[in-house]
Amino acid sequence: MLDLTGAPEDAAPSTLVHRADARASPGETSGAMDESFMVLPAGPREAPDARAAGVPPPDQRPDARGPDARRAASGWPASTSSPPGAADSFVVLPRGVSRVDTVSGSNLNARVAALARIFDMASDETEADHPMCLECAAFLRDEIDARARETEAECEIHRKCLEALEREAAGEVGETEAETEALETEEREMETETRELEATLAALRTERASLERTSRALDDDERDYFRELNEFKALLRAHVDERDGLVCKVEQTNRQLDRLRKTNVFNDAFHIWFDGPFGTVNGFRLGRTPNAPVEWDEINAAWGMACLLLSTMARAAGLTFRRYALKPLGSFSKVRENGKGVEYELYGPVNILSSHRYDKAMTGFLSCLKEFAEFARESDVSSERNADGSSSDGANAFKLPYDIDGDKIDGRKISFPFNRYERWTAALKITLVDLKACLAWLANQQ
Repeated sequence: MLDLTGAPEDAAPSTLVHRADARASPGETSGAMDESFMVLPAGPREAPDARAAGVPPPDQRPDARGPDARRAASGWPASTSSPPGAADSFVVLPRGVSRVDTVSGSNLNARVAALARIFDMASDETEADHPMCLECAAFLRDEIDARARETEAECEIHRKCLEALEREAAGEVGETEAETEALETEEREMETETRELEATLAALRTERASLERTSRALDDDERDYFRELNEFKALLRAHVDERDGLVCKVEQTNRQLDRLRKTNVFNDAFHIWFDGPFGTVNGFRLGRTPNAPVEWDEINAAWGMACLLLSTMARAAGLTFRRYALKPLGSFSKVRENGKGVEYELYGPVNILSSHRYDKAMTGFLSCLKEFAEFARESDVSSERNADGSSSDGANAFKLPYDIDGDKIDGRKISFPFNRYERWTAALKITLVDLKACLAWLANQQ
């Protein structure tokens, strides 16, 4: 039931208070169905319950405003007085509970106009026209309760789903937080590692700069080294060339020195050889034969050369003759007897009166030659004794090819004959042979 309490004539629909009459009983309600009622046409707006239940809004066409048309649209027959849905809405105003003043006509009209507006509003909010009968209201209430229960079930389902989603979200949040914490830890580790790597990079850059400086210094040292090496190689080549030149000169000098050492100066200065039956000294023949009467000038020159050679050899060997002394004076050489101080001429021409002096001079020359040979032999014996450390028999000592005994050489007298020149020339020849042997020994000693 709808109870209107003191609504003014121009009151707005939102200020009206709808209140159910709890005092009304079912019997009273059914007995009052014949009382005054009015049908409110359906408004253009949706009913709140219909919107909440997801029911589509009613048809807004003019031919659908009647109750029969709405029943046909909702699937109920037109003869049915109370549809299960809220097709028609009835507002019953019992006379016993009405507070409307019947005396005042103007207030009644206002009240009726207000009720008409209210029913229009109720019809606009629902799919049924108002006023609605109690059976339809009860059916509508049951339907609303069922929808409310369905809505509550759906809300419960939604609540459970929301709780599941919240739990899932909470789990995901926990996982997300754990993952976030892990990522933050990893980020801190990465930052620490990054700082360490940056410090290492800075150290490596510093080390690289130091190594680059060291490398440049080494490059400079290498360039200096190779420059000095090239200079040293050039200097070395110059020294090698100079050394090779000096070595070549030394070799040439050594060869020349060997040749000079092997060269017998006495032999070159006093070349002793032979020419047929004659012995020669530097080409001068010593002696004469009937077939080749040599001039005395040539014989005197040969004796002068021989006397000079023997005197020089004695001086080189450090020998001083005991009995005779040689005085080389070229072609006019002499032999002096030391004990007497007498000099004998070793040059000619010789005659019978002067032949004994000439013979004494040649005998003195043989005596000096024999002393030199004895000196040479004693020197060799002494050398062998010093080398072996024992006494030596002188088997390898020097010995003259032809023995000298007084005025004889190899048994031939060296005195000048007047009729046998061949024997004298032969004695002079072998005398020169002994002189050449002594010269060879001296050259070997030197």
